[in-house]
Amino acid sequence: MWQADGKWGLIATPIKSTSVAAWAGLAWCFIGAPCVQDASAGEVCHFTGTTDYDGKVDVTTKVNAAGDTTSVDVVVVFSASTMPWFPLHYLVEERSTWRGGALDDLAANTRYSIGAHIVRQQWDYFRRGPDGLRAYRVQGKTGEKFEHQYPGFARHWSVAAFGEPWLRDYQAASPDRRTDLDLGREALSPHLRTPFAMAFYWVRWLRHGGTEADVFLPGFKTDKLVHLSIASGAAQRGISWYAPLHYVALSESPPSSATAIITQDGHLARLAFELHGSAGSAHGLIRQQDCEGAPVLPTAK
Repeated sequence: MWQADGKWGLIATPIKSTSVAAWAGLAWCFIGAPCVQDASAGEVCHFTGTTDYDGKVDVTTKVNAAGDTTSVDVVVVFSASTMPWFPLHYLVEERSTWRGGALDDLAANTRYSIGAHIVRQQWDYFRRGPDGLRAYRVQGKTGEKFEHQYPGFARHWSVAAFGEPWLRDYQAASPDRRTDLDLGREALSPHLRTPFAMAFYWVRWLRHGGTEADVFLPGFKTDKLVHLSIASGAAQRGISWYAPLHYVALSESPPSSATAIITQDGHLARLAFELHGSAGSAHGLIRQQDCEGAPVLPTAK
C-alpha cells in the first residue's frame, strides 16, 4: 500500500503504476465533524488481512450517529516487503462526516515510509460547499522543513502521533488551498462515497438486488471519480456484494473486482480484491476479527 502524487493505494508491490496500486483503496474501501474528533464511537470493529508480497493489514473502524449526522473513521496500518531490506509502511486515516447520507466533509492523513525513512506525509481536508468539495492540504517530506513551514502543526509530524486528533490544529497550519484537488458539483450527488467509508461502512447498508455508487478518490488531480455497479448475491448466513472495477489504470482482461460478505446482522465479515493492470496484479483478503457495540445504521435511513 503506498501513495504517490496524491494517489491512494492499499498494497505495496513492485508495480510501477501508482494508479494500479491506488485501486486497492477502492477495494478496501475520524470520527466527527471538524474539531469534534474525540467523540466516543457507537461501534468499533477490528480487521486483519494479507496481500501479495507478504503484506499485512490491520484496520480499525469507528462509527457514530447523532441526529442527521453519521461519522465514519477508518484507520489502516499496512506493511509489506517488495524486496529484501526494503520494508514498506503505509498509514492511512480517513475521517468522513455524512449529513442525511450525503458527504459533508472528509479528512485524510496518509504516511508513507520505506524502512525508517519517511517518504511523504500529508493531511488533506475537503469541505462541502454550494459548488462541491473544496480541498486543502498540509504536506512534508522532512521533519525539519515541515516544522519550518508549519510551526503550528509540527507536533503532528512524528509517526507516533498517527491517529491523534489533528483537525483542531489544522487552521493554525495555514493549509494550502488546492483547487486542483477540488471536486465540482459531482460532490453534491447523494450517491457519492469515499473509498474507505464505502468499503467498510456503506457497503453494509446497500439495497438488496444491486445499486450504483460514485467513489471519490481524494488527492487525485484527474480521474477523481469512479462509478461502481454493485450486484448482490447469496452467501452463507448473509449476503455478498460484487463490483467489477473499471478504471484507466486497470486492464479489462482479466477483470479486476472487489467482493464483500455482509452478515445477517449487518456486519462486514470479509472483503477481498483482485486487481490487474499492464504492470502487474495485486490480490488481498481482509477479515473481521471483532466488533464492539451494535451496528450503527445510516441516519439517512
